[in-house]
Order: sequence, then structure tokens, then C-alpha cells
Amino acid sequence: MDSGQAGSRKKRLKVVIADDSAFMRKLIHKVLESTGLFEVVDEVDDGNKAITSYEENKPDLIILDINMPFMDGLTAAMRILEKDPQAKIVIVSAIGEQKLVAEKAKNLGIKAIIPKPFSPNKMIETLKKILEVEEKHVEAPSY
Repeated sequence: MDSGQAGSRKKRLKVVIADDSAFMRKLIHKVLESTGLFEVVDEVDDGNKAITSYEENKPDLIILDINMPFMDGLTAAMRILEKDPQAKIVIVSAIGEQKLVAEKAKNLGIKAIIPKPFSPNKMIETLKKILEVEEKHVEAPSY
């Protein structure tokens, strides 16, 4: 039986982060890992690499920035969803971009748009809802 393996430790959810800002990738990584719920399996800096990483890592979730070189986040999301309609994708965008991307994202089946700058706790809460994580009171640290 599986229930006894590794004690009460649960499998962490695999996440890929795609953002052209190294600072944002590190911040998102730190927020996610701090909860113990998520394992960041890759960080990439453009849309093409995001697609490749998704295919190679088969994450539970991919977080995409809108503005990235070579391919923007919405185009990368569309390509990922063409290959895997069940993909769970979250877009992170600057507040000024939200209205522009909201309708497109909704039509594509994007699970959420998280505005930059974001509250770590709000981000975790949003991701837990999307992934239907049942965890008792997990708080991300404030930065």
C-alpha cells in the first residue's frame, strides 16, 4: 500500500516558471518552495523554452509571464494547450497589461492571471485553488 510510504509526506506539485526577469523567477521560486507544496522543476526565460520545458518536465502547473523574448506567454500557452488541453497554466502580468490579456487568456483556458507586483499569500491561495490542493493553513512568507 502507498499510504505508509515516506510517512505523512505528500508529493509536491511540479511547477515550471517562465519569465524573462531573473529577479521574478527567483521570487516566484522562493515563494512556491517556501510552502513545501511545490517543487520548481525548471526556470526558463522565453516562450520557446517554456514549451520545451513543459514537454520535458510534464509539470502540474506552468507559470508564464506575458512579455518574454522570442514568444510571448499567451502564444506559448496556446501552443502548450494545443498539445495538452488539460495543462494548468497561470499568467503573470504587469497590472497595465491585465485588461489586454484577460479576454484572450479566458478564451484560451488559462486558469488565472496574477498581477505583478503580487502578494505571495494571494499567489499561493490562487495556485492552491487551481490545483485543488487541500492543505491546512499554509502561509507564504512576506517579502
